[in-house]
Amino acid sequence: MTKRPIFEFIDPAIHPNDSLSVFPLADDYSFGILQSGIHWQWFIERCSTMKADWRYTSNTVFDSFPWPQNPAEKNVASVAEASRALRTLRSELLKKHNLCLRDLYRTIEKPGAHPMKDAQAKLDDAVRAAYGIPKEGDAIQFLFNLNQQLAQSEANGQAVRGPGLPDSIAKPERFISTDAVRL
Repeated sequence: MTKRPIFEFIDPAIHPNDSLSVFPLADDYSFGILQSGIHWQWFIERCSTMKADWRYTSNTVFDSFPWPQNPAEKNVASVAEASRALRTLRSELLKKHNLCLRDLYRTIEKPGAHPMKDAQAKLDDAVRAAYGIPKEGDAIQFLFNLNQQLAQSEANGQAVRGPGLPDSIAKPERFISTDAVRL
């Protein structure tokens, strides 16, 4: 088992069973937010466990995860670009070394340089910018504060941005790639 959840686009023809968490999000921005180290930190804080294994659950992790509320289009584009670059690199490394995703992620948990670590760092920087989290800021504290703020806004009947591309994005198709696991 690897320490972090690994996300992947899957073809709609695939019908996963209930042991797999599925999010009906098709865009590179949403993928980037979910695959980021920021989301991983939230996962560690909020996940449930089965035996000693961490479990990604929708009610404890996904439903409580606060999404960026007003990201600028340039930030959405940066997250999407870093997301695509990460997936492209993953694909190349999987083929080159004949690995599965789980094994690839195990290799980056080891000390030393790794191209995936660099790609992940670029994605994490882009996600921090979309949220407005300072480079050295505590992401968990920021997310917790945002979660509390959004819960209050929701209680007051104010709109809260959930998962997916912001409505303000012109031409959302620019942020949808065709790479996916296929039958």
